[in-house]
Amino acid sequence: MYLMELINTAYQQLRVNRLRSVLTTLGIVIGIGTVILIVSVLEGFRSSIEKELNVLGANTFQIEKYGPRINVGHSKRTPRKDLTVEMANSIREHASSVKYVGPENWEFGETVVYKGERTNPNVVLAGATPEFIINNGYFIGEGRFLTEQDVRSHSNVVILGMDIVDKLFPYQDPIDEEVRIHGQRFKVIGVFEARGNSAFGESRDNRVAIPITVWQEIFGKTRSVNITVMANSAEEFEQAQDEVIGILRKLRKVPPGEENDFDIFYNQSLIDSFNSVAKYIQLGGILIGLVSLAVGGIGVMNIMLVSVTERTREIGIRKAVGARRVNILVQFLLEAIALCILGGILGFGIGVGAAGLISLLAKLPMAVPLWAVVSSIITTTVIGLFAGIYPAYKAAGLNVVDSLRYE
Repeated sequence: MYLMELINTAYQQLRVNRLRSVLTTLGIVIGIGTVILIVSVLEGFRSSIEKELNVLGANTFQIEKYGPRINVGHSKRTPRKDLTVEMANSIREHASSVKYVGPENWEFGETVVYKGERTNPNVVLAGATPEFIINNGYFIGEGRFLTEQDVRSHSNVVILGMDIVDKLFPYQDPIDEEVRIHGQRFKVIGVFEARGNSAFGESRDNRVAIPITVWQEIFGKTRSVNITVMANSAEEFEQAQDEVIGILRKLRKVPPGEENDFDIFYNQSLIDSFNSVAKYIQLGGILIGLVSLAVGGIGVMNIMLVSVTERTREIGIRKAVGARRVNILVQFLLEAIALCILGGILGFGIGVGAAGLISLLAKLPMAVPLWAVVSSIITTTVIGLFAGIYPAYKAAGLNVVDSLRYE
């Protein structure tokens, strides 16, 4: 009952000085709001990115001359030999734990033409093998994909993404129609199933695939290929990587003890790379929030000292009628904690609201991690406790007679 009275007294003091209470907690509001905003946006972005970076099929990894790296800062690349179709064939022949091996090439900025209609010059053109669709997690919505015969016979056939179909064939079936790509004629044999936009707003349906042999006839064999590899099972995933590394090191004559002159990546490795960068952004946001919280804590302590001065006579009266030092101490501590919790609630609401708005505009999932909520409550309580200790101690130590005579 006594504690409830103290809490009620603290509440009444905050209510009487509403404007001052809100202004006092601005530092707390900004600090908590900043942390909640950054953490929530990053969590939503992380969720979206994790889906986005699942670019390969199950139990699949990819070998590249220079792998995709998400690093802080810049690092100079050491020159490396190209990866070739022949290397992919050697992996297919000698790696026992490997199920599918698919070399592939890519060209960006192409245009697809059909009877005078043309796409924008931003189509992604893949040189592929039959394994491409399995290893990369694509699906065929209509028609068929490439066969080994298409690749061996250098057939001018193509599979279109839905963006190209919507642009060039809005009212007809594209199968068996003829389009022109890079000045050559191609027969449409299939259509990729629609995949929508990436987290970065880029369309994943703005691409086409042709046999890798035809791709190399057009652009030459001087470019390094990417090699996608699917293991026989999840249990053999690491074994498959070890086998592929051994085969490539032997083919590329990498001396023992030296690093690989190629990169291997898979879905989780990409996600880990993104998370390694995201944690620095999150840490930066938390540090900014902590600075604001420290400033807010000092503001709360100052206003509590002012409150002690303003209420000196009240403190004297309470002591005169029997209030002990601990009663005064607890009262002012509760008021400081209540001020900080008020700021935390306001900051949390503003942070969540701002994060929700950003998520809505950026079309990202909304995510407020539980640890951020719990941390906000604990942090504001601790700041209130520390900010209120000195003012509460000063109030509790006031002399009764001097306090009653204070004007």
